[in-house]
Amino acid sequence: MSIKKSYTIFREIIWPATLNSYSVIFFLNNKVFAGGLILITFFNFFAGLSGLIATLTSVLIANIMGFDKLQLKKGLFSFNALLTGIGMGTFFDPGTVYFSLLLLASLLTLILSVTLSGWFEKYGLPHLSIPFVISFWFIVLPSSLFENLGLTQRNVYWINEMYTIGGNNLLNFFQTVDNLSINNSLDIYLRSMSSIIFQNNIIAGILIAGLLLYSSRIAFSLTVIAYISASMFASFTGSEAASISYYNIGANYMMVALAIGGFFAIPSRYSYLWTVLLVPLTSLVLLFMTKFFAGIHLPIFSLPFSFVAILFIYFLKLRKNPTNLILTPIQHYSPEVNLYSYSNNKSRLSNLLYFPLHVPFWGEWMVSQGHDGKYTHKAEWGKAFDFVLLDEEKKSFRSRGLLCENYYCFNKPVLAPADGVVEAIVDQFDDNDIGKVNVVNNWGNTIIIRHLPELFTQISHLRKGTFKVAKGDQVKRGDLLALCGNSGRSPEPHIHFQVQSSPNLGAKTLDYPFAYYFCRDESKSGLQSYAKPKEGELITDIHTSNLLKSSFGMAPNTMFNFSYTMNTGIELTEQWESFTDAWNYKYLYCKATESVAYYINDGGMFYFTSFYGDKKSLLYYFYLTAYKVILGYYEDLVVLDEFPLNTLQNKKLGVWLHDFIAPFLNRIHAHYGMKFENADNVFDPTSITLNTEINVSIFGKTRLESSGRITLEDNQIKGFSYTNKNIKIEAICINV
Repeated sequence: MSIKKSYTIFREIIWPATLNSYSVIFFLNNKVFAGGLILITFFNFFAGLSGLIATLTSVLIANIMGFDKLQLKKGLFSFNALLTGIGMGTFFDPGTVYFSLLLLASLLTLILSVTLSGWFEKYGLPHLSIPFVISFWFIVLPSSLFENLGLTQRNVYWINEMYTIGGNNLLNFFQTVDNLSINNSLDIYLRSMSSIIFQNNIIAGILIAGLLLYSSRIAFSLTVIAYISASMFASFTGSEAASISYYNIGANYMMVALAIGGFFAIPSRYSYLWTVLLVPLTSLVLLFMTKFFAGIHLPIFSLPFSFVAILFIYFLKLRKNPTNLILTPIQHYSPEVNLYSYSNNKSRLSNLLYFPLHVPFWGEWMVSQGHDGKYTHKAEWGKAFDFVLLDEEKKSFRSRGLLCENYYCFNKPVLAPADGVVEAIVDQFDDNDIGKVNVVNNWGNTIIIRHLPELFTQISHLRKGTFKVAKGDQVKRGDLLALCGNSGRSPEPHIHFQVQSSPNLGAKTLDYPFAYYFCRDESKSGLQSYAKPKEGELITDIHTSNLLKSSFGMAPNTMFNFSYTMNTGIELTEQWESFTDAWNYKYLYCKATESVAYYINDGGMFYFTSFYGDKKSLLYYFYLTAYKVILGYYEDLVVLDEFPLNTLQNKKLGVWLHDFIAPFLNRIHAHYGMKFENADNVFDPTSITLNTEINVSIFGKTRLESSGRITLEDNQIKGFSYTNKNIKIEAICINV
């Protein structure tokens, strides 16, 4: 293997996997936290060294054996080996036998981690620190049989370690801090924090608590709540001597709080409440296990935490209708990111639950009868729509309206609401005379289209002999199907539209929205996204522009090359490529910065769903600028959206303080707006400029965060700009 390839593997796999092994112990993936924790483990030098050796051993073996690179880089295969290494370095003296056993223990821990991960994943459960506990038992129980392996006293006389590392100055500093006269509760809390990495000193606790506060305000607050809950329960039950020890609080109560309060569940008032309840429960389990395993002289370490957390997560998974305590759907390894992303996506991306359907006509029609209407939309057939055309006087007919031909919608085109296959056609009934209905053949002439295996649309009351398609034909959204008529149970010409889960004529209707449409009535108007129009509303479909559709089409494996300047004026370049992953999610990828921006183009709207990677990359600024773009040109339209708060590069104190209350109350919002500036042709533009803004609202006060501009020409993105108070970017697409 070449040196270059070895360096690439180290930089892209080994190093991130090693770093994340440290931070994932606290359910984080944070480089600053990981780097700080590595240094703190070396307060006990041989424990720190053993932890690092064990981690590297497991990472290297896992990489050589070809295990999943993504899980490996997250530290999921190696954090248990890290705990095993630190534990062994804390309890045993170094030597040839010791390091041999350390390597074997690291291998055993890796095997257990991978195997248990496979077993537990079948049920959607984590293995937590069970591999570490089992591996350590395999070392501790037979340790007396290894004559050349001795217990160490370094964990008792830890100040000698400080002298070895830094001489008198460091020793005096540590002794001064460790002997500070502070509140007893604070002393126990800090020592408990340090005990998570097998230490027992205040300065390690201060540093870990500080790193945790920097990395996650929610995680920090959960450790405080865990400590308070454990102390109150121990005092109440009189079990303080058994359950209130530094290690028990750190490795069990704090870990349960971090796991349930902000990692496996979305942080909320309910997750905090369950944290308060689960800490006493963990204490009960801990007391039982302490007694149970004492007979065979095995320490329980973090086993109570693992037992309670896994049991409770499985308990939550068995719910039929989860309403309050929500399990984290996409794990971001940060309580704040989990919370802000979930809160944003819950409303913003709810449309992903639906296949995009559009209204089946051209122009502006009125909903003459909506869902649960007063005439025929009842019971199982209640979730349907009837549409008619009106004139300026809000009449649906001319003259006296005695003939079908007098009605504006009669003979008008009926369009396919989405791509699909024609499942059935009924084409045999004549149009009714006005005021008369066919109660025997209720639906009249009808077409049923299959869009997905269990998603069909039915359009009824069509005119006999006007069908332009046949059964089995494939249709595209907007294709002409037939003409509007007055057949079936229809007293006057109109379009009946319903969504159903079976291909049967007149099947039970589904409560299903239209993807996008413009609404106009006395109470509201404007663009509606994945909504259901109400009776009396005037609605029209969005009309897409070829320029916008082509520019944001981004076919798979397409390359985008940009030349750009920032504040320094130095010209830089960045290349992106569009991909579609195994789950059919589309994304832009920048290899140079290892940044990814996922997006959706549903034919009516282009919008980004998430960004991962370098927030100094050009791709990140394009993500902010083109966050949501409608694919049709509307001169006065403003498209609005909202960012998850963690997306923005905002490290201000106010935002950090807000993290403490965010699980209970969200008072900071990042709003996005997009508006067209101009186009060379209103009806079929070949050049468009659009402007965007990001505004941040903090406790009701709104300020401009940034502005942007995107230029489209020649069916592609020609360039974009992004400006805030600290940076100005001008980018030009240089694709040949």
